[in-house]
Amino acid sequence: FKNLFKKIGLYDDPERRLSPEEKFFSNVIGCTDIKKLLFKCVISKEPVNILLTGPPSSSKTIFLLEMLKGLDDAYFMDGAGASAAGMTDHLFNSNTKYLLIDEIDKMKKNDQVALLNVMETGILCETKLNGKTRQKKMKLWIFATSNTVQRLSGPLRSRFMELHLEEYAIQEFVEIVIKVLQKKYQMDKGISEKIAYAVWDQLKSKDVRDAVKIAKLAKSPMDVDWLVQVQMKHAKCTKGM
Repeated sequence: FKNLFKKIGLYDDPERRLSPEEKFFSNVIGCTDIKKLLFKCVISKEPVNILLTGPPSSSKTIFLLEMLKGLDDAYFMDGAGASAAGMTDHLFNSNTKYLLIDEIDKMKKNDQVALLNVMETGILCETKLNGKTRQKKMKLWIFATSNTVQRLSGPLRSRFMELHLEEYAIQEFVEIVIKVLQKKYQMDKGISEKIAYAVWDQLKSKDVRDAVKIAKLAKSPMDVDWLVQVQMKHAKCTKGM
């Protein structure tokens, strides 16, 4: 837990006003009870498997990225590009303890079966084309995200504790954008706030990434207005193409 201790400041914490879970998930706004539950899972002596569900722009992936940054022996994989062979090979050749899977619902059915087997037995098993088999006993904590659960097999889904996250409210979205842009670009709070409201009200988006795209080019409030106008104008022109 070296990275974890470093991130939450257990060794050097002159300001003890924040709880360990708030420090660990410092880039996630709100979701206090979910932060506490996930932190308990992380430090549990026995593996716990968590599935974060909900629509886009609900901090699901941010939770995984915070764990990737703050935990030793963590491995992040994208469900859309994951394969059972690649996952299995990595697990055999590493000391991975925390497996973080973004968009697990996009994993193919056969790959879901391979994941289910290690969750059920605690044994990673692979049979090669030449008939040789290798096994590895392991304790593996799995944290995954999913926009929908319909594409998950029933047995695999049953191995997870499911936590549903709601979409951002406007004030949460603004707070997140301000925090992200100040951290990434040291951007003025006023411009960050203007970008947040422009993305929400004019672009009708709840995706923080849309705010980041504007922030990369905006140096003033006038830049924000112009960039938003260009996007709105040409988004209309390209519809249906």
